[in-house]
Amino acid sequence: MKKLTDVLDIVAIGLDSVAIEAIKASLRDNKVKNRISFIQTIDELATFKKKDTHAVFFYSNRQSQKTVDDIRKIHLLMPGAGVTLLSPRAEHTGIIGAFRAGLFDFLTLPIDQNELRTVIYRLKIHGAVQGKQWNPERAVLHIFSRPESFIKVGDVAAALNQYLSLFFQVEKEIQFSSHPKKLNSLKEKLNFSERQLKRIKRFLSDDTGLIFGLRFINERCYFLVKRGDGTFVYLVAKNISDYSVKDILSNYLANILKTTLTILTESKKREYIRMLSLTDEVTGAFNQRKLVEDLEYHVGRYQHEQVGFSLLFIDIDYFKNVNDQFGHVVGSQLLIDMARILRNQLRSTDLIYRYGGDEFIVLLPRTNVDETKKIALRISDAVKVEEFSIGQDQKYRLSLSIGVAQFPTDATSAKSIIEFADKMMYMSKKSGRGKVFHVTEVVA
Repeated sequence: MKKLTDVLDIVAIGLDSVAIEAIKASLRDNKVKNRISFIQTIDELATFKKKDTHAVFFYSNRQSQKTVDDIRKIHLLMPGAGVTLLSPRAEHTGIIGAFRAGLFDFLTLPIDQNELRTVIYRLKIHGAVQGKQWNPERAVLHIFSRPESFIKVGDVAAALNQYLSLFFQVEKEIQFSSHPKKLNSLKEKLNFSERQLKRIKRFLSDDTGLIFGLRFINERCYFLVKRGDGTFVYLVAKNISDYSVKDILSNYLANILKTTLTILTESKKREYIRMLSLTDEVTGAFNQRKLVEDLEYHVGRYQHEQVGFSLLFIDIDYFKNVNDQFGHVVGSQLLIDMARILRNQLRSTDLIYRYGGDEFIVLLPRTNVDETKKIALRISDAVKVEEFSIGQDQKYRLSLSIGVAQFPTDATSAKSIIEFADKMMYMSKKSGRGKVFHVTEVVA
């Protein structure tokens, strides 16, 4: 076994000066030699020069899916690093997801020096055992033990990268796109034969394959690894372990990867079917069932974060006249066009639901009432200037009556906020249609 790591190479991501000074002080107190690099965001890691890092400390204000994705991205780019998350609060479910993604340790802010001292000692040991205390079977079992925790192929690719780093030292790495033209450049650049290129194409089209060995010469491996984003890398790697290449890239690993990717594919299919059940078949917007699910989530979330949200209840004025005069085919197309306008006027975090025949609801997370009114007015104005096509050279104009509701000011439950927003929409109609209404205020 190697000695404890003499110098800790550390990358700090998004940490403020207080946290950085606390880490530096703990390293001094524990007489740990170190080199610390500072960057602001996870995205900067892609161009970060130093990849051989023992530890990463990074800040996230909450344990969300983005945090889990960030942990896996760090492992993809710095597979040997122990990743410690710093956050002002601990969310039980989020932390479990983070550890399943490969988190090394967790620190709450403000930093407790005793907790930090323990983390640093563990990081020293972590640096000592990398690549020496793991046999291939144990490493596969440890890294891929929970296949259901992977959300996308890129997550599995990050785990595979972490596994390979335990046994190989990468000497050459070239990234390619799976686009046919790029594959031809791969053939020319690496002098592949047509037969090899055909095998590579089959590999790239196989949803259950993630790594593809080309040849193995004197403990050097030449292989391809998918990244899960439409790209793959050609790697030349030297075996630095005590195990043979055949033991490392074994059938056991191949079977585990295949099983993991199959589970992921089946999970995606189930999610697709589930989303179909939550989606309006005409407009592609979400339906009432999804609205209830999302409202229950945001109402529950308020209990922890004390951050409100808003609803817009939208009714298309005189829409019955459209169906009566032009037929339901034209009416359905106008509903599709209306959903498109709503998407164009909203943020990526806002959610659109078709509530009934000509009624839509929009959920606006983390939005106060003044911001909500501005968004509602922007939607109303966009619809008023739109010329809707109802046939050859025929145009039609529409307007909206919009009711505004704010949680928890106007209502304190999922059901009551829908009812309140609905009531505000009817008040908008009574005020002359084509208006935005909230409590006693009419916004033209």
